[in-house]
Amino acid sequence: MNRLQNMVKNWKRQDGSFYKFKFVLIFLSLCFGREIFAEKRFQIMDWDVSGYPEIQVDLKTRIPFSASDSEIQILEDISGAKKVSTSYKLTTDSEPTPVHFYLSIPSYANWEEKTWLVHFAANIATIAEKSGGKFFLNVQSDDQFLFYEGIPASKLSPSFSLPKEKEPKYPLRSWEKVIGRIQSDSNVYRVMIVVSFETDWMDKFRIAEFARKVNSENLDFIIIAPTTIETTKLASYVKGKFYPIGRQESYIELYQELNHLILPKVRLVYLSPWNLSLWKNNEILTDIIIGEGDRLSFKYEISFLHSFYRKAKDPLVFYPFLLFSIILCLSVLYFLRGYSVPILQEKKTSTKPEEKNTHSPPNRKNTPAVKDFENERNKNELEVYERVYGDSLERARENEIISQMIEREEVSGESYSTAVLILKEGVFAGTQFSIRSDEVLIGSGESCEIVLQDSHIEPIHAKVKKVRGRYLLFDCASESGVSLNGKKLLRPKALFDLDEIKIGRTLISFRGR
Repeated sequence: MNRLQNMVKNWKRQDGSFYKFKFVLIFLSLCFGREIFAEKRFQIMDWDVSGYPEIQVDLKTRIPFSASDSEIQILEDISGAKKVSTSYKLTTDSEPTPVHFYLSIPSYANWEEKTWLVHFAANIATIAEKSGGKFFLNVQSDDQFLFYEGIPASKLSPSFSLPKEKEPKYPLRSWEKVIGRIQSDSNVYRVMIVVSFETDWMDKFRIAEFARKVNSENLDFIIIAPTTIETTKLASYVKGKFYPIGRQESYIELYQELNHLILPKVRLVYLSPWNLSLWKNNEILTDIIIGEGDRLSFKYEISFLHSFYRKAKDPLVFYPFLLFSIILCLSVLYFLRGYSVPILQEKKTSTKPEEKNTHSPPNRKNTPAVKDFENERNKNELEVYERVYGDSLERARENEIISQMIEREEVSGESYSTAVLILKEGVFAGTQFSIRSDEVLIGSGESCEIVLQDSHIEPIHAKVKKVRGRYLLFDCASESGVSLNGKKLLRPKALFDLDEIKIGRTLISFRGR
């Protein structure tokens, strides 16, 4: 029996530990009704008030919908005074909503797992192509960031060269890097789907911080994993959906959910009943009631700055104003250029009497003695500068390397406000060293901020440098070298929380918050 089947059996056994939790949910549903857990059929995605008093509202629906299906009421509220809009128009796009799907999957251990993962990715890619959107694939790895863009569903077959990596112990790291790519995606509709085979995540303490990043992007988040406390906690924090990987019905429900997400967009256009002035400040709360149970709300503002900005965006206003500004600047420069001529003439006339004055004292700066004194002084200053700042070129080269590293995605690192180094072995195990400055030297010499009593450590062995909130580990050309997470450090690398650093025979743990 392969690993996937064993995991499914274990997950089914673990489901018994959640019976009490399921009983509480059943009790709540009987007491308070199914409306608590009901899925919202409509959701406001965006609105546009640039054509005020005409307001455009884009709706995402989970069911096919038209104006004839149910009654729509639109109420606008200003400081408690309400008015009803009776003029509106509802249109539905003829094409599906283009959705960008981001899928993160673990690596495989055998051929059967690879076939399942590739087949699942092909189904997601097919739905993305059906919507006219894009498909992105991430293979989870603790060592590198594997990200693929624009893979067609036809290429995702069992013969697809899916990278084989070790089982990821820190899946949230890979997912955070995917969130970094999503931040540069300007598409409104984005869905992130994560798959995990593991029942225990080493970085589970980062769930709350990861959830804040997901919620800030306003995307749909879906988890396919074993039923554990971590997965249900993550699904709750990100306000996403969780599908147990060991349950066959999960995949049917998942594909139904994804097909709902790509339904055509519905646009509601109505006239504001207030017809307010664009140059006065007003805040309007709008309620849209669809049928009997669906109530949607949003708030928009009419002010002088908003109106000026909307007018400036109009090409018929912006380009004439830009042309007028350029002509005005050129005219001012043309008329001001003549004022430099009298100034030059005045300077010339003022210098002529000085040339005729033969009784003026000689210029002491041009004498040989003064020149020799200034040269000697400059030479002494250069010697002092080289003695004090002799490593300026080396530091400039180091800063250049750091700037190149920051631009690279795979070593972008994690930003921490505070960091601590903790000794893990030896007599002084448990000793903590707080990193308070931007650069901390580590070695056996007294000039180091962190002094380690180890005969295998050089006076200046390594250093930790803080750059833009990220901590980078450097090897200061030591003979024995520096190891990071069991691998020799060949170039500066960014430190993550719980990373292990070995210097000589001393093991140090890095903790960042």
